[in-house]
Amino acid sequence: MNIWKNMHRTAVFALAASVWLSTPAAAAGSREKPADRKAAERAAAAQSPTGPVRAASAAESAEDAEGLAGHVSGIRDFSLIEGMNPDLTAGISWDDSVKNVAADASGADFTTAGSYPVTYTIQGADGTEARKTITATVRPDLEHYLYGMEGKVEIPLNGTFDPMEHLVWEDEISSVTADTSTLDTSKPGDYLITYTLTAPDGRQQKTVRQVTVTDGDAAESGTSSGVYSTVTDLGLWRLTAYMDTPADQGPYVGQTASGAPLTAGRTVAVSAATCSRLGLQFGDRLMIDGHIYVLEDHGGSPMENQNWVDIYVDNEADEYSDQFNRYSEVYLLR
Repeated sequence: MNIWKNMHRTAVFALAASVWLSTPAAAAGSREKPADRKAAERAAAAQSPTGPVRAASAAESAEDAEGLAGHVSGIRDFSLIEGMNPDLTAGISWDDSVKNVAADASGADFTTAGSYPVTYTIQGADGTEARKTITATVRPDLEHYLYGMEGKVEIPLNGTFDPMEHLVWEDEISSVTADTSTLDTSKPGDYLITYTLTAPDGRQQKTVRQVTVTDGDAAESGTSSGVYSTVTDLGLWRLTAYMDTPADQGPYVGQTASGAPLTAGRTVAVSAATCSRLGLQFGDRLMIDGHIYVLEDHGGSPMENQNWVDIYVDNEADEYSDQFNRYSEVYLLR
């Protein structure tokens, strides 16, 4: 909700175990005569107030690079849905020991499912460099392999509805289940049916379908007994989490931009620029993975004008769990 979230580790993404470190080249290994070598050292000493210049050993270079990498946070393995174009440096922060962090994803194809390396080059303020390589896992967008959800669904008052009728799917989906617990065909209105799509590896993705129970008089008057009258698919968003701590909130601990209390399982934050671009308002309901959250806070500058939602949690285990360092479909309910 403020600039303090620049140092927020949310960025949606986990550190890989493998680290590639660049090593400055050692001095040339040519065989000099002792006199020539001493002359070279004397010449170097004349140019340096600290004495003869000595090439750093490989161990010293590795130690320096590892120390440099320790000044950067937020470089982690991450997963996303195929077709996304992720901001590879979003959520990455560093201190004054680091000049810049650049990402190289030239070997990745984010349009095709698979695992790809992404290498980060860390440039130190003193000219040193370190590299870290993480794994980006691109997963199939299961909704692309499900058919029969198109079009508006209307059923008459006290009518019947088969949520699986006309649905077919490809091998990328092993099963589809529907939750119709919110549907009440005895009352006119709009209802949301949540579908859970399960991939062969057990990964799940949720999608929703709106069903309208019609009644002549109610339909003509515009009356709806359902909770929401419109459902808008906002597309795939980056999910991260934040806590009510000085590291995440800075001087705004205990506060939200809307004034509402921070509540786990309810409060989410979206940047003010993104809200303006999409017409989102405080109090809007956002459904993510079948759970309905309330927009009650604004995110910091790393989230500026991005499709990125920060979900409030009240414990550190949730904040760093894989539940949040990923992308998921977000629906606006009004």
